[in-house]
Amino acid sequence: MEKGKKFLSIISIFIIISYCLFGLLSNPIYAANQVISTDINAIDESAYPGFKERINALKNQFPNWNFKILYTDLDWNEVISEEYVGHGSNPRNQVQAISNYQGAWICPCGFEAGSWRCASEDAIKYMMDPRNSLNASDIFQFEELTNNGYDMNQIINMTNGTFLQGHHEEIVRSGNNTGISPYFIIARMLQEQGKGGTALTSGVYGYYNPFNIQANGADPISNGVAYAQSQGWDTLEKGITGGIEFLSREYTKRGQNTLYLQKFDVDGTYDGLYWHQYMQNIMAAQSEGTTLRKTYESINAVGDSHTFIIPLYRNMPQAACSRPNGNSNATVSGDLVKVNVNSTICLRSSPNGAKINALLYKDEIVTRIEKATTKVAGTYWDKIRKADGTEAYVARETYDYEAEYKLYLVPINENSLGNSGNGGNSGNASVGNETDNSDDKELISTQKVKVDKVNKTVTVGPDAIAKDIIDAFGSIKITKADGSFLEGEQSIIGTNYIIRDEYIIIKKGDVTGDGYVNSADLLGLQKHLLGITNIMNTTKGASADVTNDGNLNSADLLKIQKKLLGISDLNI
Repeated sequence: MEKGKKFLSIISIFIIISYCLFGLLSNPIYAANQVISTDINAIDESAYPGFKERINALKNQFPNWNFKILYTDLDWNEVISEEYVGHGSNPRNQVQAISNYQGAWICPCGFEAGSWRCASEDAIKYMMDPRNSLNASDIFQFEELTNNGYDMNQIINMTNGTFLQGHHEEIVRSGNNTGISPYFIIARMLQEQGKGGTALTSGVYGYYNPFNIQANGADPISNGVAYAQSQGWDTLEKGITGGIEFLSREYTKRGQNTLYLQKFDVDGTYDGLYWHQYMQNIMAAQSEGTTLRKTYESINAVGDSHTFIIPLYRNMPQAACSRPNGNSNATVSGDLVKVNVNSTICLRSSPNGAKINALLYKDEIVTRIEKATTKVAGTYWDKIRKADGTEAYVARETYDYEAEYKLYLVPINENSLGNSGNGGNSGNASVGNETDNSDDKELISTQKVKVDKVNKTVTVGPDAIAKDIIDAFGSIKITKADGSFLEGEQSIIGTNYIIRDEYIIIKKGDVTGDGYVNSADLLGLQKHLLGITNIMNTTKGASADVTNDGNLNSADLLKIQKKLLGISDLNI
């Protein structure tokens, strides 16, 4: 056990040093084609209609307010197209289907997760158009989240009567250490948890995650607890301070320094665009901004000095985008299609071109961005965009020479899914080598993959990727634990991923289910051995049993340590 403690200490020190070094290197630097300006009068009204007038009106009403203009150099229509993805599995933008947000607020793709629905294209346009929020009520979603001082009495008042009562000192201390406004910190936690808190703040599971970090997917509570456990957040104070450090490291120091930019990733500072959003709730930025405004109103500070960052896009419509009509259906300018195959279908670099390292899966919903008008090699090749941004070509239907016809890409507004063309399976679909019928194949163990047909599990080694399973079983449907699809054959797979909606993957050493074997997995097993948690007879327990003796003990801990040190590997 002493070896184990020493190893964990070394790993912890390494992680801390890595974070410190990263923090030094992550000062906000905007992408070369994005520019920040403070000159309001220089805004070209012909290119950016309606902005200068609204900003000047606010400036006249509140002379102490300051404005920065973020010229994103992004095309408005492209931005909306990139945000309007994830249909059917994990929409990038979601809306709660309550009384005021029905009808045209909801995408017609049919996604449901409790009361949450996929947000429509109209809803995204309305919420993303900054002109709709350039008013005294909604402006604070654009406020720069820098700590410019605070009133401790007001901080106490904000936390009183909530699950944060009595925790004002660590909030202020962490805000000072990270440079983040404590008002924003409180607004974010209340937005995520509500005033009374949830299971992620009550301690019922022994860990605390007040910022809902990684609390997503099909089981957000379990995923949120798992993340908090991996960070050692076993008190609310640790969850608060750790979450604030996460916000600073992952968002504010990477250019996403407003509520709007944390919701809509249009700042090019960090590793691309669109994907690095904090929340899926399309109303979150506006809602948290309202909380900030009400706080300032309560201390008569609305008119004080505030700095707002306003994003501008190329080719915006002349008038601000209209609010969706709750009594009518959403309009879809894009072409959403549902994949109508038995298992998977290949993607290609060009019409009938080389296959790329990505697939479309049964019932996946994608955006068709080009619809072919002529056939190439016996079929139409449409260009599509997946939820992860991958753009490629795919056969719209079976080849001319195939005996039975089947439409592979079915528009979601045509109520004919599963009943297209001949209405059944494509008997000769595999002849064209585009689709795969491996859902009908028997799963058989190989050197890299062990199948347990009784318990419906598939065990793989710690370095396994999707290709290992595909090599064993053919192009088969694999989904993540949250139900979303993998990006391609090189995708990392993890414990609790699902094959063919039937078999659960157990990845040796991957106790947390993130697809990797690291110190977090050691911690998960150690918590079990100390009696803090109980993962025996679970998939996590099966992944932790790296000695394959049916028990969990220090021998498993030592073997994972040796794997991390490169001394030995883990066998299935």
